[in-house]
Amino acid sequence: MARKKSSGLVLDPSTGELRPVTRSQKIQQWIYGFTEPLILRFTDFMLATPERARQFNKTPTPKALPREVVVTAEAACRFIDFIYSQQLENDSARMAVTKCVCQTATNKFREPVEKDMALLYTADMYTSLRHTGIKEPYRLIETAEEAKEMIRYFDECRLVHTVMYCHSSGKWTFVMCNCDDELCIPVKAYKAGRRDQVLAGPEIVSLDREKCKGCDECGTCLDRCIFDCNTAGEDGRSTVDTSKCLGCGLCVSTCPTGARRMIRREDYEHEDKLTTRILLGE
Repeated sequence: MARKKSSGLVLDPSTGELRPVTRSQKIQQWIYGFTEPLILRFTDFMLATPERARQFNKTPTPKALPREVVVTAEAACRFIDFIYSQQLENDSARMAVTKCVCQTATNKFREPVEKDMALLYTADMYTSLRHTGIKEPYRLIETAEEAKEMIRYFDECRLVHTVMYCHSSGKWTFVMCNCDDELCIPVKAYKAGRRDQVLAGPEIVSLDREKCKGCDECGTCLDRCIFDCNTAGEDGRSTVDTSKCLGCGLCVSTCPTGARRMIRREDYEHEDKLTTRILLGE
């Protein structure tokens, strides 16, 4: 049965509640959805050479364009549980998924491809539109468990989970992305020196080196980290540069000895955009 037409919902970070989307937000999201592939292709072009990348990094990201906060798989699942646990008076979509927008925009593909997870009003809009900016359909994610299973699979695939928002406001939270280090354009921009779009999440890694079995015998953490935080120390055991850690948790979820764990980041800067009340269950 087709869904009834609904206005969609947005997250109000000040209250941790969902509320109806405004007409202005829907129009702006529609415009952004159709221009996003062009923005991504331009960014990819600018990152193609070191000289262009340096020029690109001198220009700050416009306020209206997305920022994305890195979260662990556990935090992403808490966010999903929150969305699906809310009692709604209409049948607005909670989440929907489509092919990776970065990959589709640049016509470069790497599995898994279907990993761009629209949230709330964006999911409602993109499952209702006949055509989207990337000309790919969005599939409804019916249950929280289905969405969380996807997150767990993406974690196994070494993808970093992020929650994206526009206009520097959590009231514009619209996508949960799952990013790699080869084709994800915001991550490529971050690694090229741009620091105003991919942002540190509410958690950071803590390492007990005494439990590390050594990089020659294991080294999983070196392979899993896409932000180059981990290196082998002089004694062969892993070390971590916490100044580079954005809090993805990829090195923690596969550490065989439990030498790593995620702890709360004391200087988390985005509480007003993505509250720890939801992400960390506080």
